[in-house]
Amino acid sequence: MACMRHCRMTEIELRFQIPASQSPAVRRWVAGSLQAPATEERLQAIYFDTPARDLAQSGFALRLRREGEVWVQTLKGAAPDGMTRLEHNVALGDATPALDVARHADHPAGRALQALIDTLPAGALQALFRTDITRLSRTLRTRHGVVELALDQGALLAGEGESLRSTPVAELEIELKSGQPRAVLEVARVWAIERFGLSLELRTKALRGDLLARQAEVAPVAPSKPVRWTEGQSREAALGALLRACLEPVVGNASQIASGRHQPEHLHQMRVGLRRLRVGLRLLAGDDEPAMLALAEGAGQLSRRLTVARDADAQAEAAWRKELLAAWRAERPSAAPAPAEAPPADVAGLLLTREVQGWMLAVIGWLARPVPDAATGETAGLDGVHERIEQWRATVDKQIRRFDRLDAEGRHHLRRRLRRLRLALELGAAVPGGAAGRRLSKKEVEARGKLLARVHEAAQRLGALNDLEVGLAQAREQLAMAMASGDVPAAAQAGFSLGWLRPRQRQALEQARKAVRAVKPAKPGKPPKGRGKG
Repeated sequence: MACMRHCRMTEIELRFQIPASQSPAVRRWVAGSLQAPATEERLQAIYFDTPARDLAQSGFALRLRREGEVWVQTLKGAAPDGMTRLEHNVALGDATPALDVARHADHPAGRALQALIDTLPAGALQALFRTDITRLSRTLRTRHGVVELALDQGALLAGEGESLRSTPVAELEIELKSGQPRAVLEVARVWAIERFGLSLELRTKALRGDLLARQAEVAPVAPSKPVRWTEGQSREAALGALLRACLEPVVGNASQIASGRHQPEHLHQMRVGLRRLRVGLRLLAGDDEPAMLALAEGAGQLSRRLTVARDADAQAEAAWRKELLAAWRAERPSAAPAPAEAPPADVAGLLLTREVQGWMLAVIGWLARPVPDAATGETAGLDGVHERIEQWRATVDKQIRRFDRLDAEGRHHLRRRLRRLRLALELGAAVPGGAAGRRLSKKEVEARGKLLARVHEAAQRLGALNDLEVGLAQAREQLAMAMASGDVPAAAQAGFSLGWLRPRQRQALEQARKAVRAVKPAKPGKPPKGRGKG
């Protein structure tokens, strides 16, 4: 069925959360002037899914929405780059309609949705939640195109009567109406981030409404999954695959963390995504590409600034910590409970800064860049990737040879370099190497796989060792503070912790030593030329 009103294949937009302190200023800006006034309308929508959330898990949002006097049925598909979504709208008139998926049959997203529904029981789709939004909107002309500004204020609603639940909505959407995607990016950077200090929001209203319907506080964690570049892939295609794979783990998890509620795994997966992004960018960037290197450095800086919070999570989750507390209580049943932990780091506050939001917008901006046409022959390949990997391996080999002379800090640095090497080997596993980019033999592929497994094991063992050594350092600090203040019970507990942790640290050190030596450093030789430090 052809759509009757504003049917589009895709929408290109960015969404931002608005803090209460900035709401009046954003509203004045969107309201515009007498010469270019905004329009206001009430939008009431009903969202549909299965009780098992099959549509949401597949990246779909399906709704009926009343826009003024007209009902519109809308299907939206997954967003691969943080800006672009497949969208199909069908205007239905002023009578309250029933949902009909067949209205989207002629659209790519509709065909994909139908294929999913065909696997579900009949009547599985249900109305799960609804929205009641007042939208203030106007168009804005820029040098790169025309965008629509939409200020959405209202609520998401689920349940009825005494079981009614709601969550507020205060969002700014910047959508491209005509021109280049950079028009959206430029308005977002200058106004949303620099002027108003808003935060990118990858969680859609459909997702947040689904959380409300399920009475869940946080969105599912977006895991950072392995990325492997392929044989014959251009550098631009490899860059796009890397950025798309890291978008949800980094910016998606950041949206949840910035809301003020998150699970430790959101932060962990965000940091894994940041490391994967930084490694991939540095493998792809040439010496004359400062912009890409700056993006990589931004990922590294953000990951390091999140380290304190992640270390605190790792310490709290460590299995040995529960064993330690149980052993202390068995030793001193009448001892007072352990003192409260230090307040957690303000991770949400860090992510909401203009600096971090600007960097995340830059990641989306790189995804929105036009990709060179491979037919022109001007696209670069992945030559040089393995040369840089070998440079990084040489740095690791040097530290492995002197492992027994490394202190705790040195072992931590080795762990970081092993993680970098592991991610690099993972990315380049299927990329040909050697003279003239020849294809890899079966033996070489197997050797790469074995090296990757050994590097991963060594990094894991060093991670377990590092957690114990952090615990030892904390116990020493607690003992010194307790003795200085004359707190005998606290000193006794800190001393017990030191005695309990030391043999376990020695055991973990021996396990790490064996795993590191299993990596088997390459034979010494002339180091490869080029950039490889850091």
